[in-house]
Amino acid sequence: MPNTVGLSRRKRWVEYLCYFLLLLFFVPIKIRSSNEDEQFRKYMADFNKSYSTTEYYQRLEAFKHSLKTIELLNANQTNNTAQYGYTKFSDMLPEEFVKANLLPIQLKRILLPQEFTTVGSDSQDVVNRIRQAVMKTIPQKIDWREKNSVSKVQSQQSCSACWAFAGVGMIESVNAIKTGRLEPLSVQNVIDCSPFDGCEGGNVCGLLSWMKTYRIKIDTESNYPLTLTNEECRNVSDNGVYVKDYSCHDFVGSEEGILRLLALNGPVAVAINALSWQNYVGGVIQFHCDGNPSKLNHAVEIVGYDLSKEVPYYIVKNSWGEDFGDNGYLYVAIGKNMCGLAYEVAAVKM
Repeated sequence: MPNTVGLSRRKRWVEYLCYFLLLLFFVPIKIRSSNEDEQFRKYMADFNKSYSTTEYYQRLEAFKHSLKTIELLNANQTNNTAQYGYTKFSDMLPEEFVKANLLPIQLKRILLPQEFTTVGSDSQDVVNRIRQAVMKTIPQKIDWREKNSVSKVQSQQSCSACWAFAGVGMIESVNAIKTGRLEPLSVQNVIDCSPFDGCEGGNVCGLLSWMKTYRIKIDTESNYPLTLTNEECRNVSDNGVYVKDYSCHDFVGSEEGILRLLALNGPVAVAINALSWQNYVGGVIQFHCDGNPSKLNHAVEIVGYDLSKEVPYYIVKNSWGEDFGDNGYLYVAIGKNMCGLAYEVAAVKM
């Protein structure tokens, strides 16, 4: 006759063992998942975000992707390099971020965090050569914001007119240096009237060529306010400004040319690769930003530089609002063609 008591005890021990194994394997996963949920809820509160039930889980998955990317980008970073964390774009997948903020490029799939490879030379030789090349001819530091020659950072939102923001920002800065008066100019005027695609894309050098060739005047912001949509071109007031001349340069391997333009003429506009900027929160970008010319997807205004720092950098004015980066600005290392910024550098004379 079977020992029913012994069988019952063995059965209970097997059950306990199963429960233990379940706890061993699943509790850590549950804790990790709960922690990500908790971080996401805090993120929503910090950035004043709200979603429908369906969208909540979509945004949560995008946020988890950003967490992995942030962890990778911050690995082995120091105080002298860029820092990455939560931004208003951290609930977007990379393909969504590109579509919303960058000029059209081919992004056929979601980039994995490990694909942000370390791009950029650690050699000090290039920086030393640049410092020697400009020594005694230009200041160690220029920041045109300190000279009341840079207007406030604007937000392009879902209008991919970064080219217009960068080009117009440069023109109003150089005009302010010439006249001693900073007058914000109309980005919307350029979006509506230039022979490009407005909120669907354009090119700074093409814009300047069109303005000079046809002696096109840009109106003031107050007369032609920003709407961030493609509209019919309207008449320009008499208060607008002309571009007297312009130049577009390839300064790859000779970034001292950019520094001289910044010091002697004023801010410049550049084409750049901003794909890895989605979660940028501060510091100097000197890695993880591909300089391949085929990947240029954004335009920004460079408003100064600082050669006196251990890691010398450009001061970059972006068009994603003052609530991104360092009050709307980023800092990009000098001497490495970082993010491809030296391929297309535009300057104007007023």
